[in-house]
Amino acid sequence: MAKNKNFTFESLVPTGKTAESAAATQATIILNSMQESGPSTKVTFDCPNELVEQMKDYGYWEGMSQKDIIIEALGVFFEDKKIKERPEKVKMRKKVGRKPKALKAFMS
Repeated sequence: MAKNKNFTFESLVPTGKTAESAAATQATIILNSMQESGPSTKVTFDCPNELVEQMKDYGYWEGMSQKDIIIEALGVFFEDKKIKERPEKVKMRKKVGRKPKALKAFMS
């Protein structure tokens, strides 16, 4: 049976530092709220096989999906970064690639 356990980066958070452990706890809370609200987007990318195998092994023993592992890892990565928003012109740029099937049927 899968374990129901929250994921943390013990190797990245030194022990004995309460400010950093509090930040890690806050990141977990933020990630949980992000997962529960709003729409999401599918993402596809190349990843080295070694990292994929490590992720699968970790997910197996901790009872986590690859999606959960990646979302939490990204949350911890962006936790202390200052991120500037893209300009509206870039955000509204036409998407490249195939049109969704539903849209194709509607246009025919």
